[in-house]
Amino acid sequence: MSKSKIIALFLLCGTLLCTFPVLAQPPPPPITAPGQPVGGPGGSTYPFAGVTTNGPYWANNRTTNNNFQYYIYEPNTPTPTQAPVILFLHGYAAFLPSNYQAWINHMCKKGYIVVWAKYQASAASPFSGYPANAQAAWTDALYRLQNYWWEHHVQPQQNNGVIETVIVGHSFGGWITAWLAGAQPTSTPHFPPPLGLVMIEPASLGLLPAINFAGIPSTEKMLILSADQDTIACSQDAVNIFESTTQVPAAQKNYLWFNSDSTGTPNQIGNHYFPNTTGYDDTAAIDTRDFYVTWKLSVGAANCLTAGTNCDYFLGNGSADQVGMSNWSNGQPVNVMSYYADPTTLPPIIGCTTGKNK
Repeated sequence: MSKSKIIALFLLCGTLLCTFPVLAQPPPPPITAPGQPVGGPGGSTYPFAGVTTNGPYWANNRTTNNNFQYYIYEPNTPTPTQAPVILFLHGYAAFLPSNYQAWINHMCKKGYIVVWAKYQASAASPFSGYPANAQAAWTDALYRLQNYWWEHHVQPQQNNGVIETVIVGHSFGGWITAWLAGAQPTSTPHFPPPLGLVMIEPASLGLLPAINFAGIPSTEKMLILSADQDTIACSQDAVNIFESTTQVPAAQKNYLWFNSDSTGTPNQIGNHYFPNTTGYDDTAAIDTRDFYVTWKLSVGAANCLTAGTNCDYFLGNGSADQVGMSNWSNGQPVNVMSYYADPTTLPPIIGCTTGKNK
């Protein structure tokens, strides 16, 4: 085409407002949440490849009363001769271990015996009995582990003759966690003082027996977490536990706040049900919130208390390891958790009454 014709064509297009086809741009890739890290207490590096499930058992052989039912999970492949013991306490109406099975398995494969205590046979079980039921199952499980030699259990790890234990609880289980710590000094039958407590969205809602806060020793160590969209537990009971344990030095207790992030999928929502691993009433069954919150914090606490490692995850006072949530697939950091030295200054939770927020 001659130069004059090209000029004429452009002049014509300018006059007639010609348009030229534009190649369609591919849609941007979806933004996805970070997967499980390889290392760290929430990571996929496991010293044990399997989990042995034992049970159900019933405290004092009360086989007709499921308020006293429990299971024992033990690491295998290889099978250790001994391991510290974690008592795991579920939330209201989470009657089956399957509600938290992936979390239980994670703790177990990291090297811990996990006792899952049912404490509640049905929705009709009296609230007043939950803590005592959990205590009965816990003491029975520890006795079984030590004395039922014909069942071939991994033996509880001891330090100076005392079994090393940690208690982890969600929702009502979080409140019962603190209740057991307060009841331990005068408990009958007796159980060893827990080395530390991990309470995820603890709640009583005025339905469970009061905690004997004065009974919690000054040597106790604890981590409490609330979430910004938890309209079930809200935060009042969690703050009450923190503020009522004045004998526990500030250096021995941390309060964390989960901040929701909907940048990508699955949305990282701080609702009441994200700690379960079934996906019930949540955006995912297992995701970043498990790896970087519940799994990381519980195993980090247990590692710190029994082996002196990962303490910056447990009582890190807002350290990067403790509050970090990794990055979305586009490189943007997932909203980190917040550390509160004074949880009475927590932001309100929309949907909670003022009294339940703090």
